[in-house]
Amino acid sequence: MKFDRQKTFPYPVLRPFSDDYLDVDFQTNTEFTISGNEIALDCTFITSSEELQAEIDKGFAKFVSIVSCRDTYFRKVIQTDQQAFSVKLDADSLRGEVLVDSYIVAVKDINGFRSQDINPEFGQEAFFFTAGQILAQDETNAIYIDRELFKPLSSVFELVKNEQLSGGKWKVGVDQDNVQIEVSPEMKESIDNARNSKTSRAVLINSLYFSAVTQAIQMLKDVGDFGDLKWARVMSQQIHNKGLDVESQDAYVIAQELMKHPLNVLRANVFQGESNV
Repeated sequence: MKFDRQKTFPYPVLRPFSDDYLDVDFQTNTEFTISGNEIALDCTFITSSEELQAEIDKGFAKFVSIVSCRDTYFRKVIQTDQQAFSVKLDADSLRGEVLVDSYIVAVKDINGFRSQDINPEFGQEAFFFTAGQILAQDETNAIYIDRELFKPLSSVFELVKNEQLSGGKWKVGVDQDNVQIEVSPEMKESIDNARNSKTSRAVLINSLYFSAVTQAIQMLKDVGDFGDLKWARVMSQQIHNKGLDVESQDAYVIAQELMKHPLNVLRANVFQGESNV
C-alpha cells in the first residue's frame, strides 16, 4: 500500500502528517549504491515509540520494506527485526522510477496493545491487532535508475579543443548531450598527456573538472529545464538519489557529494607524504 497522507485507518497508525500518535516518530532512510551490474540497497529504521519497538523485540511485529519498479514489474518484500538491512539487487531488474515503501507490520496477533503516545481521541481501551495489519508507515522513497548512472559522473563531461581559446582560458558548454569543457588545442594536448599520472588526475579533478561540475549544477539551479539532454538528466537523477536539493543547497556543496569529495583524492595522491618546510 502506497503512502497516502489523506488515508485514514480505523485504528492508530504511526505515520507522518498524522496525529494518531503524539510526540513519537517512525523514520526510514534508504540508500542505493550502484556498483558493476549490482545495486545495493541499505535501509535503516528508527522509531521512538517504545511500545512498537517492544512488539518487534518480542517477535510480534517486524520492519518491512517493499521495493517496486513499475517499468520492470519488479517487486521484493524484505522483512526484518533488525534496525538495518542490506540487500543486493540485479541491476537489470530495475529501470526508471523505483519506489521503497517501509512499514512496521504485525506478524502475529497482538492482544492488549497500549501506548501513552496514542491520541486520546481513540479512547482508553487496549487495541487488538491481527497479523498483517500495518502499525507504522513512512513516506514513500523514490529514486531513479538509469543505465547512465552506472557510469562515473565524468562520462557526461567531454574535453574538447576550441581553436578560439589560448593559454589557460577555458569554457563550459551545456547545449549538447555531454557537458563540453573547451580548452585551447595546446592545453588539450597537455591534459591528454598528463592523464596517465595519478597526481595529475587528482589536480585535474579538483580544478578543471570540479569547476565544470559546479558550473553545470549552477546551470540546473538557474535554468532548470534542459529538455532531455543526457548530462542534465543524469546529474538531476544523481542529485535526487543522493537526497540533495538543487534549489536550497549551494552548487559547490552538491558538486562535492556527486564527485565523492574529490579533495580526498588530492590528499591521497598529492599531499600525502609531503612534510612541512
